[in-house]
Amino acid sequence: MREYEVAVVFDVGDETLPKAREQVKSEFDKISASIVKEDDMNARDLAYPIGKQTRGHYYLYNVQAEPEKIGDLDRAFKLTAGVLKYLVVKKE
Repeated sequence: MREYEVAVVFDVGDETLPKAREQVKSEFDKISASIVKEDDMNARDLAYPIGKQTRGHYYLYNVQAEPEKIGDLDRAFKLTAGVLKYLVVKKE
């Protein structure tokens, strides 16, 4: 298993944030990834608008997962409502 940093920018809507966070965590469970650390980086202004949104709620996850399963996260996050942007980086 390798360790990855996953940065996710959520929509700041009150009703969409908890549901989107649960969906992201369930996607980690689906690929048998374990969350080592989860940081709430609060809501911030975006550098540029994303789908008419100017603010986003940032979360940083440190997860351990199998390398061949990480591609499944890419597909799942694209389909998750409430996720504006995401980035998956392998830790050295």
